[in-house]
Amino acid sequence: MRKIEELPERVQKSIEKHGLIDSIESKILSGLVDAFYETKKHTKPSTQKNHRWFGDCLLEFFGNERKIVSIEKLDAERFKTHLQKARIATTVSLIMRNCLAIFKHAVKSGLLQENPFDDFKKKVDTNPDRQVYIDRTTIYKVMEHCRDDHDRLLLSLARFGGLRIPSEVRHLRFGDFTENGILIHHDTKTGAREVPLFKEIQEIINRIKNSLGEQHSSTALVFGTYKGIDGFRVRINTAIRASGVTKWEKLFLNLRSSCITDMVERGYSEKTLDAMFGNSTAVRSRYYIQFRKEKEYARVLKDDVRLLELVRSGADENDLFSIPIGELLALRDSLVRRFGTGKTAS
Repeated sequence: MRKIEELPERVQKSIEKHGLIDSIESKILSGLVDAFYETKKHTKPSTQKNHRWFGDCLLEFFGNERKIVSIEKLDAERFKTHLQKARIATTVSLIMRNCLAIFKHAVKSGLLQENPFDDFKKKVDTNPDRQVYIDRTTIYKVMEHCRDDHDRLLLSLARFGGLRIPSEVRHLRFGDFTENGILIHHDTKTGAREVPLFKEIQEIINRIKNSLGEQHSSTALVFGTYKGIDGFRVRINTAIRASGVTKWEKLFLNLRSSCITDMVERGYSEKTLDAMFGNSTAVRSRYYIQFRKEKEYARVLKDDVRLLELVRSGADENDLFSIPIGELLALRDSLVRRFGTGKTAS
Protein backbone atom coordinates (compact mmCIF):
# COMPACT_ATOMS: atom_id res chain seq x y z
CA MET A 1 0.00 0.00 0.00
CA ARG A 2 1.37 3.42 -0.98
CA LYS A 3 1.74 6.22 1.60
CA ILE A 4 -0.14 9.48 1.11
CA GLU A 5 3.17 11.30 0.70
CA GLU A 6 4.07 9.05 -2.21
CA LEU A 7 0.96 9.95 -4.21
CA PRO A 8 1.17 12.62 -6.93
CA GLU A 9 0.57 16.13 -5.65
CA ARG A 10 -2.65 16.54 -7.70
CA VAL A 11 -4.06 13.40 -6.07
CA GLN A 12 -3.09 14.65 -2.61
CA LYS A 13 -4.81 17.98 -3.29
CA SER A 14 -7.96 16.15 -4.40
CA ILE A 15 -8.03 14.16 -1.17
CA GLU A 16 -7.25 17.32 0.78
CA LYS A 17 -10.35 19.09 -0.62
CA HIS A 18 -12.53 16.50 1.09
CA GLY A 19 -10.81 17.13 4.43
CA LEU A 20 -9.31 13.66 4.59
CA ILE A 21 -5.73 14.87 5.02
CA ASP A 22 -4.00 18.05 6.15
CA SER A 23 -3.17 20.63 3.49
CA ILE A 24 0.07 20.21 1.58
CA GLU A 25 1.01 23.79 2.55
CA SER A 26 0.88 22.91 6.25
CA LYS A 27 3.37 20.08 5.68
CA ILE A 28 6.10 22.24 4.20
CA LEU A 29 8.35 24.39 6.37
CA SER A 30 7.08 27.78 5.18
CA GLY A 31 3.52 26.71 5.94
CA LEU A 32 4.48 25.59 9.43
CA VAL A 33 6.31 28.84 10.13
CA ASP A 34 3.30 30.86 8.95
CA ALA A 35 0.91 28.77 11.06
CA PHE A 36 3.06 29.21 14.15
CA TYR A 37 3.37 32.95 13.51
CA GLU A 38 -0.42 33.23 13.43
CA THR A 39 -0.57 31.91 17.00
CA LYS A 40 1.65 34.84 18.09
CA LYS A 41 -0.40 37.66 16.59
CA HIS A 42 -1.66 38.62 20.06
CA THR A 43 1.85 39.47 21.28
CA LYS A 44 3.68 42.81 21.13
CA PRO A 45 4.92 43.98 17.70
CA SER A 46 8.54 43.54 18.79
CA THR A 47 7.81 39.97 19.95
CA GLN A 48 6.06 39.18 16.67
CA LYS A 49 9.08 40.52 14.80
CA ASN A 50 11.36 38.20 16.78
CA HIS A 51 9.17 35.17 16.08
CA ARG A 52 9.22 35.97 12.37
CA TRP A 53 13.01 36.23 12.50
CA PHE A 54 13.34 32.82 14.15
CA GLY A 55 11.24 31.33 11.37
CA ASP A 56 13.30 33.11 8.73
CA CYS A 57 16.45 31.52 10.19
CA LEU A 58 14.89 28.09 9.62
CA LEU A 59 13.74 28.91 6.10
CA GLU A 60 17.12 30.33 5.13
CA PHE A 61 18.84 27.07 6.08
CA PHE A 62 16.29 24.44 5.04
CA GLY A 63 14.38 26.24 2.28
CA ASN A 64 10.71 27.20 2.02
CA GLU A 65 9.53 24.00 0.34
CA ARG A 66 11.29 21.53 2.63
CA LYS A 67 8.85 18.92 3.93
CA ILE A 68 8.81 19.03 7.70
CA VAL A 69 8.68 15.23 7.99
CA SER A 70 12.07 15.09 6.28
CA ILE A 71 13.74 17.21 8.99
CA GLU A 72 15.32 14.87 11.52
CA LYS A 73 17.40 15.32 14.67
CA LEU A 74 20.63 15.15 12.69
CA ASP A 75 19.35 18.00 10.51
CA ALA A 76 18.60 20.04 13.64
CA GLU A 77 22.18 19.42 14.81
CA ARG A 78 23.52 20.61 11.44
CA PHE A 79 21.35 23.71 11.74
CA LYS A 80 22.82 24.47 15.16
CA THR A 81 26.37 24.02 13.82
CA HIS A 82 25.52 26.44 11.01
CA LEU A 83 24.28 29.05 13.52
CA GLN A 84 27.39 28.69 15.68
CA LYS A 85 29.60 29.85 12.83
CA ALA A 86 28.34 33.42 13.07
CA ARG A 87 26.48 33.80 16.36
CA ILE A 88 27.28 33.73 20.08
CA ALA A 89 26.08 30.87 22.30
CA THR A 90 23.18 32.79 23.89
CA THR A 91 21.75 33.76 20.49
CA VAL A 92 22.11 30.22 19.18
CA SER A 93 20.33 28.89 22.27
CA LEU A 94 17.51 31.39 21.80
CA ILE A 95 17.01 30.44 18.14
CA MET A 96 17.10 26.71 18.86
CA ARG A 97 14.55 26.96 21.66
CA ASN A 98 12.20 28.93 19.43
CA CYS A 99 12.62 26.38 16.64
CA LEU A 100 11.71 23.79 19.26
CA ALA A 101 8.47 25.71 19.84
CA ILE A 102 7.75 25.93 16.11
CA PHE A 103 8.07 22.17 15.64
CA LYS A 104 6.16 21.56 18.86
CA HIS A 105 3.27 23.28 17.12
CA ALA A 106 3.60 20.72 14.29
CA VAL A 107 3.48 17.84 16.78
CA LYS A 108 0.39 19.28 18.48
CA SER A 109 -1.24 19.69 15.07
CA GLY A 110 -0.65 16.04 14.28
CA LEU A 111 1.77 16.77 11.46
CA LEU A 112 4.74 15.11 13.20
CA GLN A 113 5.15 12.23 15.61
CA GLU A 114 8.21 13.68 17.34
CA ASN A 115 10.04 16.98 17.53
CA PRO A 116 13.48 16.97 15.84
CA PHE A 117 14.54 19.85 18.14
CA ASP A 118 13.74 18.01 21.39
CA ASP A 119 17.44 17.76 22.26
CA PHE A 120 17.82 21.53 22.44
CA LYS A 121 15.73 22.45 25.48
CA LYS A 122 18.70 23.57 27.57
CA LYS A 123 18.70 27.31 28.11
CA VAL A 124 21.95 29.25 27.63
CA ASP A 125 20.77 32.78 28.19
CA THR A 126 23.36 34.54 30.32
CA ASN A 127 26.70 35.87 29.16
CA PRO A 128 28.60 37.67 31.95
CA ASP A 129 31.18 38.89 29.43
CA ARG A 130 28.56 41.24 28.02
CA GLN A 131 27.68 42.77 31.37
CA VAL A 132 29.06 46.28 31.89
CA TYR A 133 28.50 48.54 34.86
CA ILE A 134 27.70 52.09 33.70
CA ASP A 135 28.66 54.52 36.47
CA ARG A 136 27.12 57.94 37.01
CA THR A 137 30.11 59.84 35.67
CA THR A 138 29.83 57.95 32.40
CA ILE A 139 26.11 58.48 31.95
CA TYR A 140 26.40 62.21 32.75
CA LYS A 141 29.07 62.55 30.03
CA VAL A 142 26.74 60.95 27.51
CA MET A 143 23.80 63.11 28.59
CA GLU A 144 25.83 66.26 27.91
CA HIS A 145 25.97 65.25 24.25
CA CYS A 146 22.35 64.14 23.85
CA ARG A 147 20.28 65.94 21.25
CA ASP A 148 17.45 66.93 23.61
CA ASP A 149 15.82 66.28 26.97
CA HIS A 150 13.73 63.43 25.60
CA ASP A 151 16.89 61.46 24.92
CA ARG A 152 18.26 62.41 28.34
CA LEU A 153 14.99 61.32 29.95
CA LEU A 154 15.15 57.93 28.26
CA LEU A 155 18.69 57.39 29.53
CA SER A 156 17.76 58.48 33.05
CA LEU A 157 14.66 56.24 33.16
CA ALA A 158 16.86 53.25 32.29
CA ARG A 159 19.91 54.13 34.41
CA PHE A 160 18.32 55.75 37.47
CA GLY A 161 14.80 54.27 37.38
CA GLY A 162 15.67 50.81 36.06
CA LEU A 163 12.81 50.81 33.53
CA ARG A 164 12.64 48.30 30.69
CA ILE A 165 13.31 49.99 27.36
CA PRO A 166 11.24 50.27 25.19
CA SER A 167 8.27 48.34 26.62
CA GLU A 168 7.80 50.45 29.77
CA VAL A 169 8.25 53.87 28.18
CA ARG A 170 6.33 53.42 24.94
CA HIS A 171 2.99 54.22 26.64
CA LEU A 172 4.33 56.49 29.39
CA ARG A 173 2.16 59.60 29.86
CA PHE A 174 2.86 62.89 31.63
CA GLY A 175 0.17 62.02 34.17
CA ASP A 176 2.13 58.91 35.16
CA PHE A 177 4.74 61.14 36.80
CA THR A 178 3.32 61.78 40.26
CA GLU A 179 4.81 63.80 43.10
CA ASN A 180 6.98 60.93 44.33
CA GLY A 181 6.74 58.17 41.76
CA ILE A 182 6.32 56.93 38.20
CA LEU A 183 3.31 54.74 37.44
CA ILE A 184 4.04 51.84 35.09
CA HIS A 185 0.76 50.56 33.61
CA HIS A 186 1.82 48.70 30.51
CA ASP A 187 4.29 46.10 31.69
CA THR A 188 2.93 42.83 30.28
CA LYS A 189 5.43 40.84 32.36
CA THR A 190 4.60 42.04 35.86
CA GLY A 191 1.51 44.21 35.62
CA ALA A 192 1.18 47.72 37.05
CA ARG A 193 3.71 49.02 39.56
CA GLU A 194 5.20 52.29 40.83
CA VAL A 195 8.84 53.34 40.63
CA PRO A 196 10.28 56.07 42.88
CA LEU A 197 10.72 59.41 41.11
CA PHE A 198 14.45 59.89 41.53
CA LYS A 199 15.86 63.41 41.42
CA GLU A 200 17.82 62.75 38.21
CA ILE A 201 14.57 61.87 36.43
CA GLN A 202 12.46 64.56 38.09
CA GLU A 203 14.74 67.38 36.94
CA ILE A 204 14.52 66.30 33.29
CA ILE A 205 10.76 65.66 33.18
CA ASN A 206 10.16 69.06 34.80
CA ARG A 207 12.26 70.75 32.11
CA ILE A 208 10.27 69.01 29.40
CA LYS A 209 6.96 70.05 30.99
CA ASN A 210 8.15 73.66 31.36
CA SER A 211 9.32 73.79 27.73
CA LEU A 212 5.91 72.57 26.52
CA GLY A 213 3.96 74.91 28.78
CA GLU A 214 0.23 74.45 28.32
CA GLN A 215 0.74 72.29 25.24
CA HIS A 216 1.06 69.10 27.26
CA SER A 217 -1.73 67.29 29.11
CA SER A 218 -1.69 64.49 31.67
CA THR A 219 -2.91 62.04 29.00
CA ALA A 220 -0.30 62.99 26.39
CA LEU A 221 2.43 60.45 25.65
CA VAL A 222 5.82 61.60 26.88
CA PHE A 223 7.57 60.02 23.89
CA GLY A 224 4.65 60.49 21.54
CA THR A 225 6.73 62.12 18.79
CA TYR A 226 9.07 59.13 18.58
CA LYS A 227 8.27 55.96 16.66
CA GLY A 228 10.16 52.80 17.43
CA ILE A 229 13.29 52.19 19.44
CA ASP A 230 15.71 52.34 16.50
CA GLY A 231 15.67 56.13 16.43
CA PHE A 232 16.57 56.27 20.11
CA ARG A 233 19.44 53.84 19.65
CA VAL A 234 20.91 55.85 16.78
CA ARG A 235 20.77 59.16 18.64
CA ILE A 236 22.11 57.78 21.92
CA ASN A 237 24.92 55.91 20.18
CA THR A 238 25.79 59.20 18.46
CA ALA A 239 25.92 60.90 21.88
CA ILE A 240 28.14 58.11 23.23
CA ARG A 241 30.62 58.58 20.38
CA ALA A 242 30.60 62.37 20.79
CA SER A 243 31.26 62.05 24.53
CA GLY A 244 34.35 59.92 23.98
CA VAL A 245 32.91 57.16 26.17
CA THR A 246 33.57 53.56 25.15
CA LYS A 247 30.39 52.11 23.66
CA TRP A 248 28.98 49.30 25.78
CA GLU A 249 27.02 46.23 24.71
CA LYS A 250 23.31 45.76 25.47
CA LEU A 251 22.70 49.49 25.44
CA PHE A 252 19.56 49.69 27.61
CA LEU A 253 19.78 46.36 29.43
CA ASN A 254 23.13 47.27 31.00
CA LEU A 255 21.70 50.60 32.16
CA ARG A 256 18.86 48.78 33.94
CA SER A 257 21.38 46.25 35.27
CA SER A 258 23.59 49.05 36.66
CA CYS A 259 20.60 50.64 38.39
CA ILE A 260 19.59 47.33 40.00
CA THR A 261 23.19 46.71 41.09
CA ASP A 262 23.25 50.11 42.80
CA MET A 263 20.06 49.41 44.72
CA VAL A 264 21.27 45.99 45.84
CA GLU A 265 24.56 47.50 47.07
CA ARG A 266 22.61 50.06 49.08
CA GLY A 267 21.06 47.18 50.99
CA TYR A 268 17.36 47.61 50.23
CA SER A 269 15.11 44.67 51.11
CA GLU A 270 14.18 42.06 48.53
CA LYS A 271 10.51 43.09 48.75
CA THR A 272 11.46 46.69 47.99
CA LEU A 273 13.50 45.60 44.97
CA ASP A 274 10.69 43.30 43.77
CA ALA A 275 8.27 46.23 43.84
CA MET A 276 10.65 48.67 42.17
CA PHE A 277 11.88 46.55 39.29
CA GLY A 278 9.05 44.09 38.72
CA ASN A 279 11.18 40.95 38.97
CA SER A 280 12.24 38.36 41.53
CA THR A 281 15.45 37.80 43.48
CA ALA A 282 16.26 34.81 41.26
CA VAL A 283 15.83 36.82 38.07
CA ARG A 284 17.88 39.74 39.38
CA SER A 285 20.71 37.44 40.45
CA ARG A 286 20.75 35.61 37.12
CA TYR A 287 20.39 38.48 34.68
CA TYR A 288 21.05 41.84 36.32
CA ILE A 289 23.16 42.04 39.48
CA GLN A 290 26.82 42.64 38.67
CA PHE A 291 29.78 41.75 40.85
CA ARG A 292 31.96 44.84 41.11
CA LYS A 293 35.18 43.20 42.19
CA GLU A 294 37.22 46.28 43.12
CA LYS A 295 34.47 47.78 45.28
CA GLU A 296 33.53 44.55 47.04
CA TYR A 297 37.11 43.48 47.71
CA ALA A 298 37.84 46.94 49.11
CA ARG A 299 35.01 46.43 51.60
CA VAL A 300 36.33 42.98 52.51
CA LEU A 301 39.86 44.32 53.10
CA LYS A 302 38.53 47.24 55.13
CA ASP A 303 36.77 44.84 57.48
CA ASP A 304 39.91 42.69 57.62
CA VAL A 305 41.95 45.71 58.73
CA ARG A 306 39.43 46.49 61.46
CA LEU A 307 39.62 42.91 62.76
CA LEU A 308 43.43 42.99 62.69
CA GLU A 309 43.52 46.25 64.66
CA LEU A 310 41.28 44.74 67.32
CA VAL A 311 43.48 41.64 67.64
CA ARG A 312 46.72 43.65 67.84
CA SER A 313 45.25 45.93 70.49
CA GLY A 314 44.95 42.89 72.71
CA ALA A 315 41.18 42.80 72.58
CA ASP A 316 39.29 39.84 73.92
CA GLU A 317 38.00 37.40 71.31
CA ASN A 318 34.44 38.46 72.09
CA ASP A 319 35.37 42.04 71.18
CA LEU A 320 35.73 40.96 67.57
CA PHE A 321 31.96 40.93 67.46
CA SER A 322 31.82 44.64 68.23
CA ILE A 323 31.52 45.24 64.48
CA PRO A 324 27.80 45.89 63.87
CA ILE A 325 26.17 42.63 62.82
CA GLY A 326 24.16 44.52 60.20
CA GLU A 327 27.35 45.50 58.37
CA LEU A 328 28.66 41.94 58.36
CA LEU A 329 25.35 40.46 57.18
CA ALA A 330 25.07 43.05 54.41
CA LEU A 331 28.59 42.22 53.25
CA ARG A 332 27.90 38.50 53.32
CA ASP A 333 24.61 38.83 51.43
CA SER A 334 26.07 41.11 48.76
CA LEU A 335 28.85 38.61 48.00
CA VAL A 336 26.48 35.63 47.91
CA ARG A 337 23.95 37.30 45.64
CA ARG A 338 26.18 38.72 42.95
CA PHE A 339 27.92 37.40 39.89
CA GLY A 340 29.46 38.88 36.72
CA THR A 341 32.68 40.44 35.48
CA GLY A 342 32.55 43.80 37.24
CA LYS A 343 33.50 45.70 34.05
CA THR A 344 32.82 49.43 34.06
CA ALA A 345 32.28 51.57 30.98
CA SER A 346 34.67 54.49 30.69
